[in-house]
Amino acid sequence: MKFLIAGATGLIGERLLNAIKKRGNKVSILTTNKNIDQSNKYINVFYWNPELDIIDEDCINGVDVIINLAGSPIAQLWTIKAKESILQSRVRSIELLHKAILNNKNCKVKQFICASAIGLYKSDSNIVHNEKSKNFSNSFLGETVNKWEDACDLFKNNKIKVVKIRIGLVLSLSGGLLKPIVMLTKFFAGTWFGKGLNIYSWIHIVDVVGAILFLVDKNSRGIYNLVAPNPVNSKSFMLEISKKLNRRIILPSVPLKLIKVLMGKMSELMIFSQNVSCEKIIKEGFEYEFKDLNSALENLLK
Repeated sequence: MKFLIAGATGLIGERLLNAIKKRGNKVSILTTNKNIDQSNKYINVFYWNPELDIIDEDCINGVDVIINLAGSPIAQLWTIKAKESILQSRVRSIELLHKAILNNKNCKVKQFICASAIGLYKSDSNIVHNEKSKNFSNSFLGETVNKWEDACDLFKNNKIKVVKIRIGLVLSLSGGLLKPIVMLTKFFAGTWFGKGLNIYSWIHIVDVVGAILFLVDKNSRGIYNLVAPNPVNSKSFMLEISKKLNRRIILPSVPLKLIKVLMGKMSELMIFSQNVSCEKIIKEGFEYEFKDLNSALENLLK
């Protein structure tokens, strides 16, 4: 089996790339970095730039599974230009990959797995979102994810199995939200927002990679929520981290109104609340290594 990974240098991509190499599978990557080291004999490197509509179409040769994790960072100042980049980098990456497939007469791609996000779902602690949920957010993130997922349907016309993975809050010390939270907590600067009742549907980085490869091996199609079975509220999340680091939370909570005034629409990144179910992938046989926050943090912060 041969893989093509777009976004292989990101938080999830790096771990996934290493896991695929350990399996002994062949793997190619798409990168926007022309100066990347290409000396690794186990990896084929191809250049692309979705925002400039550039792709080396040879990247498709011999590929069975495409895993698309590409997209410009969401955690940046939401200027008009940045918001356009956040959306277009995702939609255009999918369109470029589809174009490369159409232009490859010997294409053997059978499955297309594309990262998505639980940011699609309406922020409401009282709603439990499964994959059939239609309670979508009308926020910038919700609209972006919706257009992102719609673009994936291009591949269905080529009889390719499409998998949309709606990923929750990824726990890793290599990047993402956990790293700065741990640093703040170590210096007694950790706290939560409002009453701390907003729900975090999180997942350990190990289980993200494991779930993706599980869906590959099952030759799956459809939508899957990649979150752990036990979401927690933000106050419990912070208290569990402080307990593991042996640091007390001494700061008062930050008022929600203050966050909204200071950050405007970007405040949704800080005060989102999505209670998301992973029952579907569990029923299909996936076994999590880290089902609860205690075990996840025990592993990451040991």
